[in-house]
Amino acid sequence: MMTALLILGPFICVWAIAVVFYCLGRRRANQLRLAEISFSHSIQNRFTPIMMNRPKTWLAVKSRNSEDVARSMDLVDLQTCASSRGLNEADPDQIFVSPPVNGWIVVFGERLPDPQVDIDECFKFLSDMSERLGHVQYFHGNQGLGHHAWVKLIERQVVRAYVWIGETAWNQGSPTIAEKKSGMRAFDYFHDDDAYSNWEAVRHNVEQLPLLASIWSIDPVVLFDMSVRVKPGWIGRFSIKRTEKN
Repeated sequence: MMTALLILGPFICVWAIAVVFYCLGRRRANQLRLAEISFSHSIQNRFTPIMMNRPKTWLAVKSRNSEDVARSMDLVDLQTCASSRGLNEADPDQIFVSPPVNGWIVVFGERLPDPQVDIDECFKFLSDMSERLGHVQYFHGNQGLGHHAWVKLIERQVVRAYVWIGETAWNQGSPTIAEKKSGMRAFDYFHDDDAYSNWEAVRHNVEQLPLLASIWSIDPVVLFDMSVRVKPGWIGRFSIKRTEKN
């Protein structure tokens, strides 16, 4: 028996290593495919009204555990649900937490803070989420009004933040390479010109928002890919206290 193990041992080890590398290769190939889907869909749909394909407001959280993200957000009435249902049937009070895609989890729902309503509450919410979850990104785009926002926080530290709600409400950190490459423009505080006279720049920012998201993290359009829609996500609600605030 010992002799047989000594003879077969190296072959078993080689096969085991080959299986591990095969599994890792398959996983990486799937990640690259989803990343390609996200980026290509962002390119293809950048001129399509954002509300047709994406939520108006969403978070991207760097994590591979949807339940941990949902519980860290203090969501109540938590339950698993098919992603297809969460994407299409969630009611206005529900928050949908997607399954992980390429190491990112997308969170959206009408109860996420709107910077137009209260920019201070928006800042506090994002700071708290970043303290609990680490790397959090926030995106907001309203084509009708032109309001838009992109924010990146890591461990409660604001890496980059820009919010425009008819005027610049928050501009912190240096513009990123992704913003520059996308041709996005950030107005300074108390910009002398009437911002609405620069509507083309405002419109361009909203249209390029999904592309920026796909470079920073993930464009939520990838959630509509069938390989993701069949995976389970989570739905829940903010506590009454949180809901009343909004």
